[in-house]
Amino acid sequence: MLKQNLLNLIQQNGEGVRLPSERELAERLGVARETLRRSLRDLEKDGLLQRKQGAGTFVSGQALVKQLQLISFSEDMRERGLTPSSEVLSTRVMRAGAKLAQKLKMMPGAEAIEIRRLRFANDEPMALETVYLVRESVPDFDPTLLATHSLYELIERNYQLHIKSATQQIHATVLNEDEADLLDVAPFSPALLVERQVITSSGKIFEYGKSLYRADRYRFEVNVLRPASADGAADGAEDGAA
Repeated sequence: MLKQNLLNLIQQNGEGVRLPSERELAERLGVARETLRRSLRDLEKDGLLQRKQGAGTFVSGQALVKQLQLISFSEDMRERGLTPSSEVLSTRVMRAGAKLAQKLKMMPGAEAIEIRRLRFANDEPMALETVYLVRESVPDFDPTLLATHSLYELIERNYQLHIKSATQQIHATVLNEDEADLLDVAPFSPALLVERQVITSSGKIFEYGKSLYRADRYRFEVNVLRPASADGAADGAEDGAA
């Protein structure tokens, strides 16, 4: 509840705005100052706040941190206290070529659904997404619902498909003029391209997707474990970023 209240406060203020003092915030939110400091440190680590020695805490315009876990964009944004929305750019039913068929583990020529969406957080464009679904797995699927609903939530509710895991690859790239225009950045701006194959609990590949994230508003965080040493004990763990 404290983190959500702080996120609401951040949303109400623009980039560079100074937050009230810790004492005032603690009194306003009804928490101990040490508890407040821990939450402020977490939000600073997420890139949402910037603390300046002797000056105070300011709303930051730095990138949102996305941990590599299998949740939808909508779920991710709501967890951050942001309002997700989507614009469906195009949808079509297509025959899968050899490359796409390999990604979806289906026969070449089988039908797939292609959906292109522009993803927003608090009305700010964040990502450009193209997903391909095995049409046989989602008969009568209505892509227009994706303007207001999470894909994974729809799939699990309407088709009883349980999303279990995914494999992802992250690449550095640049945006062409059309992609940059949609994401409201300059042409050839840096971006992160994320490719993923999503697997259901039955072991079948359900989705192949490609998402372009604005590099100025997103960074990915990965937890990395050190392999066990010769005596079988793990030496420790460290965090990395991609």
